[in-house]
Amino acid sequence: MDSMRLVFGAVIGAAIGVVIGHIGQKQGGACPFLCHPVGGMLFGAAVGVLLATSLKRPSETVAKPSEHVIAVESEAQFDALLTSHPVALVDFYADWCGPCRMLKPTLHQLADELQGRPPVLTVDIDRHKGLAARYGVNSIPTVKLFAAGREQQSFTGVRRIEVYRDAARKAMEAAATPSTTGKP
Repeated sequence: MDSMRLVFGAVIGAAIGVVIGHIGQKQGGACPFLCHPVGGMLFGAAVGVLLATSLKRPSETVAKPSEHVIAVESEAQFDALLTSHPVALVDFYADWCGPCRMLKPTLHQLADELQGRPPVLTVDIDRHKGLAARYGVNSIPTVKLFAAGREQQSFTGVRRIEVYRDAARKAMEAAATPSTTGKP
């Protein structure tokens, strides 16, 4: 795959370079690379290879998918999961979203570290537009922390794993601590 990217970048760059070199030659410029078709081809190929190597796609794969990540299949399942767990992290994402793909390995790692306490739920906003609308998701990725079925915190964009870990642990500690309302 990487070699194909390099070849493709070199060919496209060379083709563009030839055109630029030809135009430069007609204009009577003095630059040896951009005023001759062969020089333009070589320069364009080099630029194409550089661009091809620098424009790598973000990681889409998770080294080891976590068994503690639950893909939400319906609104009813989502509601049941929020009700059955005192705390949950919910990732609102889309398959076409580059930052969402970058965040995926982080959330799987976190789910394994926390051993499913709290569970990490994933909601595809293209399949579950109603859930995205209900919770005001306007940008993705958005990770929301729920406690007792209510949204407590929201994180938009990709954050470091520590941000999610700290928020989840604090919420779990708060859920485990009996409330002191002052009632006998």
